[in-house]
Amino acid sequence: MRRIVSLVFSITIGWMLCESLLRILVPLPIFYSTWFTEGVHQRDKSFGFVFRPDYDGAMRNVDQVWMEPVRLDARGFRQPAVQRDRHSSSTQNSAKQPVRIVMLGGASMGFGYGLADDETLHHQVAQRLPDACEIDLISWPGFTLGQDVQKMTQMLEPSQYDVAVILAYGSDDYVYQSDWDTLDPPGELPMIDSVMIPNDPAAQLGGELYWDSYVVAGTCRLLRVPANLLAGNVRELGASQEDAANENLESGKPQILLASERLKSLGVDSVLIVALPRQTGMLGPAVLPDFADATMIDLRQEPENRRFDWIAYGHYGPDAVKQLAEKIARVIESLG
Repeated sequence: MRRIVSLVFSITIGWMLCESLLRILVPLPIFYSTWFTEGVHQRDKSFGFVFRPDYDGAMRNVDQVWMEPVRLDARGFRQPAVQRDRHSSSTQNSAKQPVRIVMLGGASMGFGYGLADDETLHHQVAQRLPDACEIDLISWPGFTLGQDVQKMTQMLEPSQYDVAVILAYGSDDYVYQSDWDTLDPPGELPMIDSVMIPNDPAAQLGGELYWDSYVVAGTCRLLRVPANLLAGNVRELGASQEDAANENLESGKPQILLASERLKSLGVDSVLIVALPRQTGMLGPAVLPDFADATMIDLRQEPENRRFDWIAYGHYGPDAVKQLAEKIARVIESLG
């Protein structure tokens, strides 16, 4: 009995010392539990949650992104990019209407997670267009392409845009789903200080204590791999999710085409579909099909260029965005 009591006492003291040391070294809340500072999200009956209008805070992540400032506009989107015509006088500028462009899709990649305003994709595209333009970016981390199209219909006026740029990034963008744009918000979503908690499989092992204890969180992350093996959830190990997605591509119209058709029916003049690269492997068919009502460019091989960089678990870095923006701007210019 004394040995058991002594063992429990030693474990408790060790836990307390380890917890205290980690809390001194790592600021609260636990750095990997939320990717934004407090107040970035608010609950919404249609989408489950949305980004808070006029939010002024920071993005943070264990991998190269820590307290990068971010300010959202009155609709909860990243600041619009506005570019004046470089080749016209101020009088001509006032008479000529700027090209109105909207970007959607791509989730956190499209949002420009970890990047300053002037480093984001829509700002970099605007800087490379010769004519006056205004670019709205409505992509949000955690949101699907179908949800972005719903945002277009509920929060904006699609007919005001001359060009819509659809950013294809996830595996769902290349497959057919009949309910691709259906809004079916989940129940009570977990939130800390008005910040949505990312879907972390390790949290299923620790429950509520996972978010309160550094020791529990670390232990759960170590146990996640053997726990998945015992449960037979090999796919959750993250080794071949992209390969599995490629094997299961369906033959129906992909979501990027369905989104393009919807935007054209809502009054958008031209649609450009951009197949974006991933750090962990290429998604979608090897050769993208031609669409009669939309222009498509395939940038999935761009990381082969040495100037392509990554931050925050595979998110694009500043040099990567410049490289992508240059080619996107060139195609947008040709659409005019």
